[in-house]
Formats: sequence, structure tokens, C-alpha cells
Amino acid sequence: MEPIKCPNCGKINDGTTDFCIYCGTIYEEYNAEDDDSNIFFIPTRSGKRQEVKFNPMPEQIGKKKQNYTIMILIGYIFAILGSVLGFIFAFYLITRKDSTAKKHGIIQLVLLIIEFGIFGFLILTGQIDPNILLNPFNTTQMANMTNMSQNMSGSNNLSSLFGF
Repeated sequence: MEPIKCPNCGKINDGTTDFCIYCGTIYEEYNAEDDDSNIFFIPTRSGKRQEVKFNPMPEQIGKKKQNYTIMILIGYIFAILGSVLGFIFAFYLITRKDSTAKKHGIIQLVLLIIEFGIFGFLILTGQIDPNILLNPFNTTQMANMTNMSQNMSGSNNLSSLFGF
């Protein structure tokens, strides 16, 4: 037989019985409006009893909402720097259920796409040398610049180049 979810307690039964094996609710006779398992009577000052019905606790009450503030900040830092790690943080935030995290992930992704598009355009048009982007701390290029300045000034001292 097919498993049955109890309309009263919500637990799954194997479907071999006509009642819930956990709470005893008979499936054909169950009516949610007649359910009195959450009705309590409280005595009042006048001596009468006040009827109070409690709604069942929501299942999500114990779960703490995750805060993605740190991930959003780190993602923006990497996105502004134009790092490939920015894509990882952007995709991580986009895949979260939190709408704020998704929004910031999309903003970071768009920012990175624009940055990489601009750099690609500048490389294709010859405005930027791709070696500078691929190896920004290239010591060979820095040594060449030092040699160039020595040849221009005629001395080994860089301060003479600036008039000191």
C-alpha cells in the first residue's frame, strides 16, 4: 500500500491501517475543525472557563536564519579587485535561499563581467599589454625600466632623474 501522511500529526504511516499509528486519528472521520487536541480551558475571575485554542508550532521556528554579511563583503572585495575568486563568491551567494544574498551575488557577478569585459576590450585593442595583467610583479620588466632610467640620466642614481 501507499504511505499516508496523517492529517492530524503529520507523520508518515505505512498505509496498512485506517488510522494513524502515532496519534490514533481515524482517517475517514478526521475533521480539522473538530480537532480539540489544542483546546484548553482557563478559569477566569468570574468563575467561568475561557476556551483557548493553540495553533501548532511551526516547524521552522528553531532554525536560525543564516547571515551572509561577511561573505557578501569578501565577495565585493574580490569583485572590485577583479579576481577570479570573485566569481566563486558570487556564485556561492547566488545559490543561497536568502534573497539578500542572491541579490548581492548577482550584483557581484555583473560587476565582474563588466570588469573582465573592459580588460578584454583593452587587450584586444592593444591599449594594455596582456603580460602586465598576467604577471603584475614581473621583475624583468621592472629591471628594464630601471635600466631605461639609468640610460636616460647617464647616472646610476635614480634621485638625479627627479632633480634631487
